[in-house]
Amino acid sequence: MRVVEVTKFGGPEVLQVREAPEPVAGPGQVVIGVSAVDVMSIDAQLRGGWGREWFGHEPPFVPGTGVAGRVVSVGDGVDAGWVGQRVAALVTSGGYAEQVAADLATVVPLPGGLASWRAAALVQVGPAALSLIGAGEPESGTRVLVTGAGGALGLVLVRLASAAGARVTAAAHGAAKRAAALDAGADEVVDYADLGGRAFDVVFDGVGGDVGAAAFRLVQPGERFFAYGVPSGSVAAVDPAEAQRRGVRAAGMEQVQFAPEAFRKLAGRTMEEAAAGRLDTVVGLAVPLERAREAHAALAARELVGKAILLVTAQAVRYRAHGGPEVLTLEEIPMPQPGPGQVRVAVRAAGVNAIDWKIRKGLMGAPIDGPQDTGIELSGTIDALGQGIEGWRVGQAVFGRVPSGAAATHAIADADALRAKPDDLSYEEAAALPVALETAHRTLDALGLKSGHTLLIHAVAGGVGLAAAQLAVARGAEVVGTASERHHDFLRGLGVRPVAYGEGLEDRLTEPIDRVLDASGRGELELSVKLTGDPDKVITIADPVGAGRLGVRFSTGRDAVPAADGVRVPVAEAFPLEQAADAHRHSEKGHFLGKIILHAEAYLPH
Repeated sequence: MRVVEVTKFGGPEVLQVREAPEPVAGPGQVVIGVSAVDVMSIDAQLRGGWGREWFGHEPPFVPGTGVAGRVVSVGDGVDAGWVGQRVAALVTSGGYAEQVAADLATVVPLPGGLASWRAAALVQVGPAALSLIGAGEPESGTRVLVTGAGGALGLVLVRLASAAGARVTAAAHGAAKRAAALDAGADEVVDYADLGGRAFDVVFDGVGGDVGAAAFRLVQPGERFFAYGVPSGSVAAVDPAEAQRRGVRAAGMEQVQFAPEAFRKLAGRTMEEAAAGRLDTVVGLAVPLERAREAHAALAARELVGKAILLVTAQAVRYRAHGGPEVLTLEEIPMPQPGPGQVRVAVRAAGVNAIDWKIRKGLMGAPIDGPQDTGIELSGTIDALGQGIEGWRVGQAVFGRVPSGAAATHAIADADALRAKPDDLSYEEAAALPVALETAHRTLDALGLKSGHTLLIHAVAGGVGLAAAQLAVARGAEVVGTASERHHDFLRGLGVRPVAYGEGLEDRLTEPIDRVLDASGRGELELSVKLTGDPDKVITIADPVGAGRLGVRFSTGRDAVPAADGVRVPVAEAFPLEQAADAHRHSEKGHFLGKIILHAEAYLPH
C-alpha cells in the first residue's frame, strides 16, 4: 500500500510517498481502508521536529491521526460484523496511508449520508469543540470570543456557541477567514489588532502566543479562558497568579481532554450532528494523498480557511444492472491514476446526456460486465499528470470529454481531449459544452452549412441544438427551431425563429428549408426529407432507425472538443452527485432548456 512518510525533520519537502506493508489488526483492533485523512497543524509541527520529547516520533514515520473509511479486517476479540462498515477513527499515527490499524475504542460508525471526507474533517475537531463548549458553558447572552476563528476547530466553536445563544466575536486574520466565521454564525468579526476595548465572559483561544495573552486580558473577572491551539508555536502566556487574583478559570486542552470512552461518545455525537446538518466545518483544501506536501505548505502559509484533508479514494456514480435511474449509486472507488498521455481531473461538474441514460437502460446493446461508470463530459481542475504530459499543469482549470466516468469526484481523461476552461465560464457552464460543441461542429460541417442557408433544428432548446444554433447564426445562416413555447423568448434572443413542435409543424414552417439537424429523434425525419427534397441534406444524431429507413445520415463520433468561441449552453438544473438518479429522471423527461448537470463542487474545493 501507499503511505506518506516523514523521511527526516524539515519542511514539506521531507514528505515522501512510498510503498509499505499492509497493517495487520492486533487484538482489539480493526484495519481501516482509508478514504480520507485529516491534516492537522500538529502534523506539520511534528514533521519539523517540534514535540519530539513528548510524542516520541523519530523519522521515518507516517503522520496522521484522524481518518475515515471502511473496515477491511478485524483482530482477535473484535466482532466480524465491523467488516465493511464505514467508520471514523483516531489513531496514534500512520493515517497518511491507504490502510491503518486502529484500536476499536477509538472507532465510531458513520451514519448514512455522511461522506467519508466530511467525517475525516470532523473526527478530531468535532469532539474537541464539543468538549470545549461543554467546559465553557456558553448560553444565551454569553459574550464569547473565538481566536483562530477561521480554522477548522474555531469555525466549529463559532457555530456551536452561536447555536447556544451566545453573542460571538470571531477574531481572525484575512477577509476570507472572517467571512467564513460570519457564515458559521458569528455576530461580529474582527482582526486581532482591533480587539481592544472589549470584554468577554468566555474566550476560546486558538492562536496562543501574544494573541492568546492579549485575549486572556479581555476575560472578565470570574469568567473562563480556554487555550485550544498553538499555531503561533507557543501557548498563551497566562500568569497563574493573575488568573487567581481575577478569579479567571484558565484551562488548556489537557484540562478538557477526554478518555477513549468519552471520545467515542463525543465523536458519535459529532457524526450524528454532522449528518443532520447541525455541525460542520469548512474544508478549505482537499488534495490526493500523494500531494500531502501541498497541504502542509498551506498550513505553513497560515492562509488556509478551515480544514485541509487528504483524499485516498474517489467517489463515482455507478450501476451494476441495466434499468431505471434507481440503479445508480454513488460508490467509493480507488483513486484513479493517470497513465501515459493522461491526466486526472478533480471534477467540479459533469454533463448528463441522453446517451448516458440510454446506455444505462440497455438501449445501446452493450452487456454489463461488472460495475459501470457513467458520464462523458466534465469540467474541473487537473490534479495529477501521467507520463509524457506537456502543456498542462496541476491546478489548471479544464473542460472536455472522457469515454466514461465523468460523474465522479475524480476522472481520468486523455490530455488531448481537454481544453483550458475560459475564465468567463463557470465550471457548470463549461461541463455543459463538450458534447454539444463537438456534435454541433461535426454535424454542421457534414451538412455543408453556409451563409444564406436556412437551417431547421429539431429540439433546438437542447444542448446540441443550442450550440448548433449559435454556430449557424455565426456562419450567417437563418435558423428555425422546434421547441416548447416557454423557451421561445430565449431562442429569439439567440437569433432563432422558434416554432412549436407537434401536429401542424409543416404549416408553421413558412420559409424554404435548406438543411435539417434532427437532435430530437421523435419521428421528424420523413418531414425533414420532404422539406429539403434530399435526404443528404438531413442529418440526425438521435434516430438511427429512421435514418437507415430513409437514407438520412446518422452522425456519431467523438472529434476533438472545439474552442468555446462564445457559445453558451444554459444549465437547466444542477444536481449533486448523490442525486444522479434524479438528474437522469429529469433528463429522460426532456423539454428543458440547455443541459442537466451533476456537480461535485458542493463537496470540496480542489
